[in-house]
Amino acid sequence: MNFQENTKVAIRRLTTVGLKVVGGILLLFIGLRLIEFSIRLLRSAFRTQQIEEILINYLLNIISVTLRIVLIVAILGFFGIETTSFAVLLAAAGIAIGAAWGGLLANFAAGAFLIIFRPFQVGDFITAGGVTGTVTEI
Repeated sequence: MNFQENTKVAIRRLTTVGLKVVGGILLLFIGLRLIEFSIRLLRSAFRTQQIEEILINYLLNIISVTLRIVLIVAILGFFGIETTSFAVLLAAAGIAIGAAWGGLLANFAAGAFLIIFRPFQVGDFITAGGVTGTVTEI
């Protein structure tokens, strides 16, 4: 091969790779904007339902992180990287985290129910787990 043929092949490959990189950056930019838009939309929908702000933030953080992980996996698939192994890895991590946090998630659910249903008022006298006290703020 001579120098001109090598140059043409190199330019063709660099153009292909460059276009993929530009496409990946555009996909990332557009995906992040769509995630931000959907999070704002969900936040306003949750607020109209008068859900507690703490619960709204928690749910929106979970949704945001999940959507960003899906976006990253989609971008990796766009570049031709096999994404099934990532899906299996994420599923395994989800099962492991769920099993490890079983008790913690039960406590979180109990706290969420306390926030939602508000069974106590400021000034109420309660006993929980052997500890007795007065509710000072909710």
